[in-house]
Amino acid sequence: MPGTALPPTSRQVVFPSAGVIETAEQPLPAPGPDDLILRVALVGVCATDQHLLAGHIGDPFPLVPGHEFVGEVAAIGDAAAEARGLAVGDHVAVEMLLPCQVCARCREGRYNLCEADDPASGLPHGRQLGVNIPRTVAPGLWGGYAEHLFVPREAVVHRLPDALPWQRAVLTEPLAVACRAIARGRVAPGESVVVIGPGPVGILAAAAARSAGAGRVIVVGTRANRLELAMRFGADAVVNSRETDPVDAVSSALGGRLADVVIEIAGATAAQQQAVRLVRRGGRVVLAGACGANAPVTFLADEELLTREIDLLPSFLSAGGFEPAIRMLERGDFDYESLVTHRFGLGEVRAAYDVIERRDGGVLKAVIDPGVSVVAR
Repeated sequence: MPGTALPPTSRQVVFPSAGVIETAEQPLPAPGPDDLILRVALVGVCATDQHLLAGHIGDPFPLVPGHEFVGEVAAIGDAAAEARGLAVGDHVAVEMLLPCQVCARCREGRYNLCEADDPASGLPHGRQLGVNIPRTVAPGLWGGYAEHLFVPREAVVHRLPDALPWQRAVLTEPLAVACRAIARGRVAPGESVVVIGPGPVGILAAAAARSAGAGRVIVVGTRANRLELAMRFGADAVVNSRETDPVDAVSSALGGRLADVVIEIAGATAAQQQAVRLVRRGGRVVLAGACGANAPVTFLADEELLTREIDLLPSFLSAGGFEPAIRMLERGDFDYESLVTHRFGLGEVRAAYDVIERRDGGVLKAVIDPGVSVVAR
């Protein structure tokens, strides 16, 4: 096996049950021939992580959370090194889903809908790193809130440019989510795009729309500071929906028309309802924001959908989005690092969540640095 010796154990954050956060040591095995061990450099904090802790997303406990991770190859099996063209020390991003590659959805390229990850399949656990693989499944290294992560043969691994700073590289997964949403919306050069929800993914969706050649990009939200930031990431105009009617404002910004494509990334049913009112007849609405379990949404079936023939296009996870995301980050068209506003150690996850929930210090994107327990401030 190529590579250097691994430490005997790896430190990780564990959610043993809903509402509880602990740290633990997990034995660190050598990878098999087809596997690799990732040393996690940074991992982004996602709202999904907070929903998992609250018990809003099934019962994956005990769970090592974290799916927005990047890092370097710490050890790799011979077959994996040859098949992936990787060596110890290479920088990589790993997609969160471990697709089976043999089911009907995987074979048609929609591996984000892998049947092995379908909760209706009755399987004992899912296949999403940091989301639904319990720590009790060997080797227990399935989440990014950790010093190391196990990457099996079926994982989708992307080589990162060595010169790409970690603080920029850690945005690969959320930007990939945005890129998939833009692709689902079939955004064509010159078309107008409205993004609802100026969180990290929404701001990155504005940048992705601009990268796709959108003619006009408008971001709709309620937080003035985030709307101002969106103007630095490709938006031509912003709309504060607390202060003005968004339909009137979007129409005014587009010369009396509504948008060709609307990307909803706010993760709220009210935003989904708003999305169909901001798109033109025959336009496309992409629903990319997760609203949580048991969140019904109501549209006017005839007035808003049938007689306007709108395409409603859910966009789930990030399949196909990593390659364009990495190219965008490598080009550095925008000040991506500025989106990462807060950094915490493995021993500060509760503090990180408190900061995010209180919206302290203008927090936008918080990340966990597994290399330290507490970040000096």
